[in-house]
Amino acid sequence: MSESALNNIIKRLEVATNRLEELAKNSSFGQGASSGSAANSDSTPAIQAFDDIMNGSVQKFIELSNNIGSPVKEQCDYFIQALKAQRQLIVTASKSKKPNAETFKELINPIEVAMNQVCTIREQNRQSKLYNHLSTLSESILALGWVMVEPAPANYLEENINAAQYYINRVMKEFKEKEKMHVEWTASYTEILKELKDYVKKFHTTGLAWNPKGGNATDAKASAPAAAPAPAAATPAPKADASKLFAELNRGEGVTSGLRKVDPSERKQKPVSSIVKSTATPTKPAEVSKKPSRQVLEGNKWSIENFVGNKNIVIENTEIRHLVYIYNCVDSTIQIKGKVNAITIDNCKKTGIVIDSVVSSVDIVNAKSVQLQIREKAPTVSVDKTDGCQLYLSKECSEVVEIFSSKSSEMNVMAEQPDGDWTEIPIPEQFKTKLINGELVTKPVEHAG
Repeated sequence: MSESALNNIIKRLEVATNRLEELAKNSSFGQGASSGSAANSDSTPAIQAFDDIMNGSVQKFIELSNNIGSPVKEQCDYFIQALKAQRQLIVTASKSKKPNAETFKELINPIEVAMNQVCTIREQNRQSKLYNHLSTLSESILALGWVMVEPAPANYLEENINAAQYYINRVMKEFKEKEKMHVEWTASYTEILKELKDYVKKFHTTGLAWNPKGGNATDAKASAPAAAPAPAAATPAPKADASKLFAELNRGEGVTSGLRKVDPSERKQKPVSSIVKSTATPTKPAEVSKKPSRQVLEGNKWSIENFVGNKNIVIENTEIRHLVYIYNCVDSTIQIKGKVNAITIDNCKKTGIVIDSVVSSVDIVNAKSVQLQIREKAPTVSVDKTDGCQLYLSKECSEVVEIFSSKSSEMNVMAEQPDGDWTEIPIPEQFKTKLINGELVTKPVEHAG
């Protein structure tokens, strides 16, 4: 028997021992315990099934993440923390009646905090060689929000699981011929999500299952064993705040009830035609794509591909969980209305993109002569391997956005001023590095004139 297999058996025995000790404590707590043991212990079928996931595929995922190392290991720690917090919520639900909204918000807070840290790890390591690994978790972590969804949590969970597929494919493509461990890592994570979806379908078909004969949820939480200490917190990155996602998701269909309709005349931004369309240039015949164009929503992912010379592409009816992937578009203008999760602009030429708001980030890669206008907010814009990129930022966006660039040239930011005018600011392309006191110090090169 291998050392790895022996370690897994030991871990399972330890878990089983701990569970038996908890059952022993519960059985001796009071004379009336036997009559309500099914409702007042942690041994219900739903909890046992969740533990099977934690002690099976999750343990494999932890082992692989530890072997890959930082920062994947740290992100995995927070993912596991979120799963443990979710288990505790399921235990509480099995003992309690469904609480009011305020109490429920308190109950899900530990999950929310851990999910936020999963996103933070990615944002703090955007230049990491393991960025696709980090994106796999952060793009699908909202799947754990199924506990707040009714009446079809499994469908919601599946949609968010699909969000990870793009980055899973990138990891597999990069490592399938080099290090099989990374491919096994993606398979392990996929297995966790699949088992979680099947679990929700079986035990929480129409939503998190509460106990109609149970007690107060706050009391049940207070009597629960203390949670394991959280991993050491990384420096917060508020730009990737998953708590806002939870807050909006928790409001359900009422998420837009408090908003008023804004008349187009009230918008401060210049019209699309005067910004993005103004610098469009004719496309050479050699640049025209021969592949069929497509504009389709698959699951929670919009795909906009292979458009040439189309100035009227509009994506409407978007949702906060939607991803948008724009690929191989030439001499076109694309408008994305509403708030979406993330946007990727890949291999586009002479194309203008106008968006309202993004929760996570806008990634521009392998592009040439593209323009991006952000009407409201985007916490992060990443430009990679791109020649010619013009960013138009609203005043609101200018105050919060972080711009990452690498292997790119001819990049400029147009920032909106309070009086409605725009100020052009170039993004540095040349840098000067000096060795000072044994450390490299890099600064952008300043040109006079």
